[in-house]
Amino acid sequence: MKIFDLHADLAEAIKPYYTDGKISILKRDWQTCLQQGQIAYTSAASFFIGSESWQQMMDVVTKVKNDLLASGNKIIYTKDDLDDNQKDTAYLMTIEGMCGIQDDVYNKIEWLYNMGNRIGSLCWNDQNALATGNSGDPTRGITDKGAEAIAKMNELHMIVDVSHANEKTFWDILSCSKQPIIATHSNAKARCFVERNLTNQQIRAIASKDGLIGMNACCSFIHPEEKKQDALHLAKHARYIADLVGVRHVACGFDFGEYYNDGEEHNMYGPSQAQNFIKGLETVGFTQEEIKDIAYRNVLRFLRQYM
Repeated sequence: MKIFDLHADLAEAIKPYYTDGKISILKRDWQTCLQQGQIAYTSAASFFIGSESWQQMMDVVTKVKNDLLASGNKIIYTKDDLDDNQKDTAYLMTIEGMCGIQDDVYNKIEWLYNMGNRIGSLCWNDQNALATGNSGDPTRGITDKGAEAIAKMNELHMIVDVSHANEKTFWDILSCSKQPIIATHSNAKARCFVERNLTNQQIRAIASKDGLIGMNACCSFIHPEEKKQDALHLAKHARYIADLVGVRHVACGFDFGEYYNDGEEHNMYGPSQAQNFIKGLETVGFTQEEIKDIAYRNVLRFLRQYM
């Protein structure tokens, strides 16, 4: 079954091989794996740890864009680029962390958008000029500049991602954004208590604004027991969230460790293994129509409505 993966660290995957743009690294190294996993659509995240300057952000985004163009595959810019019958992998550019934006917020957000990015998080785990991530001061949320960034993103219909936000930032974003928000790669804290997963209150809040939550295949976010850090137990997160707020709000955001060599090999380590999650959804009792919704239809509907 085809899949829309809302979070893939493709900037990290191509970083060791950055060239002058003459080589398509994604096509060379990842196209076969994506096809094996039946990933018809994937994000192409430009990732920033928190110390990068605006110039460094522009450099990474430009290299990701150039590699996507060199791949010859489709980049999703508008609703018209979303094809229900997509076969070769199409790419949705996203931003994970905006630490390089220290000033001139509107123009810099607009530059990111004009380069093709359609989803963006204000912060990774860092604390920056816009917002506060999981490793930052828990009493600190978004700043005035962060509110400016959200206003500009709303104006452009660039979707705000809350996956790495601390709770204060999460609730600040929710109250500030006039558009639905998305957690591209987060699971349920009730099933695995780690800071990066979402509380029931957060899950309900995302759903109340018609948002989406992408299931994250990172081992430590699935289950505290190593032997249960697998596709089946990730599917149980989907089951839990669907039972809480409805299937409509569940999606895929795998954050595959293979893209950045995190060493946690399991049966959802890389894109070629994505169909293991589909099998897990079947095992935990989702119907075929519900599985299609989780796999790709919920994201297509969301993007067509809000992008």
